[in-house]
Parts: sequence; C-alpha cells; structure tokens
Amino acid sequence: MFLTDNFEKREWSAFVLKFKLKKDFYLQPAKILAPQLLGKILVVREKRSILAGKIVETEAYLGKEDPASHSYKGRVTPRNKIMYEEGGLIYVYLIYGKYFCFNIVVNKKNIPEAVFIRAVQPLEGIEIMRENNKEAKKLVHLTNGPCRWTKSFRIDKSFLGEKIYGDRIFIIDSPLTKKEKIVSAKRIGIDYAGKAKDWLLRFYIQDNQFVSKR
Repeated sequence: MFLTDNFEKREWSAFVLKFKLKKDFYLQPAKILAPQLLGKILVVREKRSILAGKIVETEAYLGKEDPASHSYKGRVTPRNKIMYEEGGLIYVYLIYGKYFCFNIVVNKKNIPEAVFIRAVQPLEGIEIMRENNKEAKKLVHLTNGPCRWTKSFRIDKSFLGEKIYGDRIFIIDSPLTKKEKIVSAKRIGIDYAGKAKDWLLRFYIQDNQFVSKR
C-alpha cells in the first residue's frame, strides 16, 4: 500500500503536517496553480481508511473573463457563489443528475476562479474504490475521468464548501519525476465558449494511462 503500510499513526500525522499543502498555496491564479497540482497526492480520509490518488489531469477556469467558467461576466447563482470566496474551498456540483464534478476554488476573494480535477492515478484504497465504483471493469476505469474518480472516491455534495487543506480531504505535496512531462491542451467539452475553447488551459502528465483523453 502507498501510505498506510509505511507509517505508524504518529508518523503519518507528522508526515501530513509536514507535506500537506497549506491555504496560501490555493491563493494563486488558476492558470498557474492548475499545472502545479500535477503529481501531487489527493487524500480522502474515511472513518477507517484512506483513499489517495496522484493528480494527473487538471483544467483552469479563469472566472469573469472566461466564457467557459460558471462565473463568466460575474454571474452568481446559488450553485456557484462559493467561487467568490477565498481560495482553498471545494466546489462540487452535480451533472446528469448522478455524477459529481470536483473543483478547487483558487485565487483571492471575489476573483472567482477554479481548478477542475479531471483525473487521478489511484494509489491507496483501491479495493474500496472498486466497491464504490462497481461499473469500473479495469483499474484504469476507476479514476481516468472526472466523474469516474469522484465516484470511486465517494465524492458527493457533502464536500461542497469544505477546506481542501482540512482533515477529511487534503493534498500532499509531491514533485513530478524527471521523466514526467506536462502537456498543455484545449479544455474538454466547452465548444460553446467561443474563442475560449481554444485556450490551452488543460494540463496533464504525458503518457500517464489515467489521463481521461490524450
């Protein structure tokens, strides 16, 4: 196992304290932070278990000036109002009536930007992920897409507004290896966004099999 077999409880607490990304990290602009998240470890702590995955694909959404953003032109709705808070909060929303999309609110208060986590590479708690997502026939299908990984990690609306640097869910700093290269590409599924559909604001680790689309 990636984490729990390597640490006693006290050692694990010290490790998290040392390497958990702090609030200040999330106060950066989305287009800067989105590629920086690649390679870092997303951790969800359940009652008696830990689910963890390496972030391998992200997208940046640039707020009021971005036609693909929920906050384009300063739009505020009951769903997206959390985007106007200070960076470091989780923005979760439902699509197709059953799938959850997971975003991290970033930048300063009233600059409504977000980073969308599209895919992760499973590291810890894989058997629990399989229980959570029985539709996944192969390991890669557990987490190689925004709705797949959230189902496997049991992300739901209860995470809305939580701190991404809290106890239940957080991200551990972890650098990319020398062999891992970052690719910039167009974001997916935003053909309605005019010129913004061509902005290179999707970032992923080259040749990683858990990326949703290469």
